[in-house]
Amino acid sequence: MFQKDTLAVRVLAGTNVFFQGVGAIAEFVTKSPRKLEFAQAFEVELRKVLDALGWDDVAIYKKLYSRGMIFAIPTEYDYTYAGCKILSITFDIVSTRFNEQKELDFADEVDYLDYFLSKERYVKLRNIYEEAQRRQLNFYFHEDIVTIGSGKGAFSANIEEVEFDNIIWDSIYDIPSVLVTGTNGKTTTVRLTSFISQHAGKTVGYCSTDWVMINGEVVSEGDLSGPNGNRAVMTNKTVDVAVLEVARGGIVKRGLATSHVNGAVVTNVSEDHLGVNGIDTVFDLAAAKFVVYDAVKDGGHSIFNLDNTLTRESLANYTGARAVFSQSLSFDEVKQYIRNENDYAAIVENNEFCIYKAGQKTVIAHMDEVDLTYKGIAKHNVENVLAAICLSIELGRTYEEVADGLKAFRNDVHNHGRFNMFDIGSNKILIDYGHNLASIENMLKFSRSIAKDNSKITVLLGFSGDRKFLVDSVTKSVVNNKIDYVILKMFSNHLRGAEKGEVVELLKSGLNKYGFPNDGVIGVVETELEAFDLVLDNIGEDNIYVMLCQDSASEIIAKINSLN
Repeated sequence: MFQKDTLAVRVLAGTNVFFQGVGAIAEFVTKSPRKLEFAQAFEVELRKVLDALGWDDVAIYKKLYSRGMIFAIPTEYDYTYAGCKILSITFDIVSTRFNEQKELDFADEVDYLDYFLSKERYVKLRNIYEEAQRRQLNFYFHEDIVTIGSGKGAFSANIEEVEFDNIIWDSIYDIPSVLVTGTNGKTTTVRLTSFISQHAGKTVGYCSTDWVMINGEVVSEGDLSGPNGNRAVMTNKTVDVAVLEVARGGIVKRGLATSHVNGAVVTNVSEDHLGVNGIDTVFDLAAAKFVVYDAVKDGGHSIFNLDNTLTRESLANYTGARAVFSQSLSFDEVKQYIRNENDYAAIVENNEFCIYKAGQKTVIAHMDEVDLTYKGIAKHNVENVLAAICLSIELGRTYEEVADGLKAFRNDVHNHGRFNMFDIGSNKILIDYGHNLASIENMLKFSRSIAKDNSKITVLLGFSGDRKFLVDSVTKSVVNNKIDYVILKMFSNHLRGAEKGEVVELLKSGLNKYGFPNDGVIGVVETELEAFDLVLDNIGEDNIYVMLCQDSASEIIAKINSLN
């Protein structure tokens, strides 16, 4: 059966995995053996509907994947909701046929869509949007407020009260802005990049999976790494620099709300979120994240991590201006990726962060001066620093400003809940978001690298139900990194399709599979705070406790600070 509750229809706010511009997207989740047949019928019917509406020049984009299918169509700006309605009604027409229900009258449905289009048509809004695109200006429309440009350069007005001819276009501009995505390190890179510009005296707005922050003040909390967070930052007229985190989910489900930026980076790509929203493989995931490069405007640079295989290999297909970074390659190895004097590289050389541009080398800072790297031991944070250096250059920071910001940044103060390390007596407590394989492996490797001969390492493990695919890799990593003890959390508030306790049992089985001793699992807890209480009860001496926290990092840090 093909039911309406298996259908998600959304507006595409901008550049997306299928095309540049706005439109509508529909995803159907189904395990039906007739999936391919349904997809073929849907495409045929959608073409008929579009042609009947006079949209014969509109392309249809599609993708079939393990859990279902996705269709997308580009639209005029004022017709994005109409595009959603077209996709929804096409689903109704086709599903009734497949479900052996009374078929809908095609002519009646087209007449209704014609009526709907007439109600949605808003030529003034469309014309303003198209002129903004022609001028490479960002454009936002929310609750009848139209915003052209961004931050301090933005023009905003109620759409009913503005006329195209009265807009002083030449006075509107976009503030410097950058996009940050990747499997791991997004939030840390965003926070560091924002801090560098704020330390240089700029009013910075940024959005992330935690909040929207304007000039150091949180104005909205929650996962705001999608279009809503982007819009909140870019339409704030106090902001003169914007750093925008864009997560996979926002890109594949809604596209990019901000499509004209000075720079963009994919920090890295590794296995995560597979089997959802059209992403079956790590190559699908990479393609989704690389959409941010399509948003870089003329004069800006796309930033590539040469230490990540997928991002490095993508360079072969990229012709625009670029910056590259690496902590493992020498400049002789990196220079093949620099094609002209406007391209540049950020690398680590003799334990120093260096920029090579136009034949000149500039030392930014020594590794030991940058707290985030823990004197170079935290390799993943070295990667984040390199990305932030490049992003800051795209935002207009001087090399001196970048250096000053890097040296002033304190991880435990300015990067709350991400790779924080605290002392309780002779013990080390590591706190990190740690929600995917790359971040967990980083934490386990780091804890092993700082462990004394007599140290025992304990890690708190648990996943949301949609990350069950990580169990085998993570449990193998626990054994490979010689972790001594494990605390398992139930994650009952993040079941996401799993039964309560299911992931815990999978983790136990995985650990057992790789030879982890049964008595190494020292507790199963409901909450992260309960896990920390268990840690305190067994604190010992010279031990290391890795707390992978998605819910209660702030409370645990507050409790640690109260003990010291």
